Amino acid sequence: MKVEFTGHELNPGHDMKKLSIMTAQCLVEEMQDGVEEQRKIQITTSNSLIIADKLNTAEPNESKMTLLDKALLKSEDTMFPLINEGSVTNFNGMLVLSNVKIVPFANPDNVIEYDSYALYTDHIMGFGLTE
Repeated sequence: MKVEFTGHELNPGHDMKKLSIMTAQCLVEEMQDGVEEQRKIQITTSNSLIIADKLNTAEPNESKMTLLDKALLKSEDTMFPLINEGSVTNFNGMLVLSNVKIVPFANPDNVIEYDSYALYTDHIMGFGLTE
């Protein structure tokens, strides 16, 4: 399988967490092609478990994007020249997740749900797939 990143992913520096999770998501999607029960991605942070249907890996399609997705895409276009200038010091990637449930470790009964959620990779401790 050949994974190609275009557009916003073409930065001179790479966030290895983002790169490894995005590549894994692309491979999982390929391996699950035609499978009825699709596994979801689980991301662990220091204070919660985040469960999402998937990471957004496809080329943006504005007619199918949530408001947050559209805003993030526009903000990346605005920030991209600053990143290329080298004037950004805190360079952590962001993952955009779809159909998200956040389960706080302190109160697992208080599940928070979002259609779309942006997660900075510096908060990620690990990731896996649902059973």
